Amino acid sequence: MYLGFIELKTLYLILHLFGIALGAGAAFFSDIMFFSAMKDMKFSNTEIRFLKLGSRTVWIGLGVLVISGVLLFTTDPARYAHSAKFLAKMTIVAVIIVNGYIFHTIHIPRIMRHAREELPSSDEFKRKSISMFVSGAVSVTSWISAVILGAFKKVPYDYLEIMMVYMLILSSAVFVSFFLHGRYFPKLGKNLTDSNM
Repeated sequence: MYLGFIELKTLYLILHLFGIALGAGAAFFSDIMFFSAMKDMKFSNTEIRFLKLGSRTVWIGLGVLVISGVLLFTTDPARYAHSAKFLAKMTIVAVIIVNGYIFHTIHIPRIMRHAREELPSSDEFKRKSISMFVSGAVSVTSWISAVILGAFKKVPYDYLEIMMVYMLILSSAVFVSFFLHGRYFPKLGKNLTDSNM
């Protein structure tokens, strides 16, 4: 089907790529903002506002990505149902949605409760902040994976092979997030031990 001079499938693809670009850009911006705030161990009202804006923009990008993905699927269901690349990308998008929901409903409210505080002074924040680092690792890894899969026209691997590579990279990113958390909160383990004595 054509819409003027452009094929409808091409329009869906443009929307799909736009959704990836918008969501990935907002996610990377939010992560940069998060680590920028962590440098002085304090979230200002401005930084929180930008984090919330970034989160909303990620959801807009995800909405465009999912809707355009469904529309693309309807143009050739048989092909897309057997496309390892498409199925893997949609699985990764599902991970992004779940992770985004957790970040928006749990992490942002927790950050807001500690606005303008020196973060190390909050035992609650220190105990639970590791999940924020892990969430950031999942976000960055998943969006990069979605972008890479979207960039290739074909991928010479089946669904399980793609997901195995994704899980390997994701596991490495989570490990790095624990390392980064240890750098920002070097006394966390000691404080937790002392609080349990």
